Amino acid sequence: MSWFTKFCRNLGLMVHNIRHPDDEHNRPAQRKTLRKTTEQEQRGKLTLRRTTIEEIEYRPDDKRDKRPNDD
Repeated sequence: MSWFTKFCRNLGLMVHNIRHPDDEHNRPAQRKTLRKTTEQEQRGKLTLRRTTIEEIEYRPDDKRDKRPNDD
């Protein structure tokens, strides 16, 4: 991509973000880690390790996805 193409793309993205500030790409998902467990086992020179992370991710509703008759 040439410098002019990159410039035009970035300018377009900037204008888009100004006109649509609540776009879903600008809203980060909220995450909460519930549990993190690590199991480790030694077998001579070999170490076996298993890490499990349980988390919840919440994304706010998008106004455009709602249908009029949805309950």
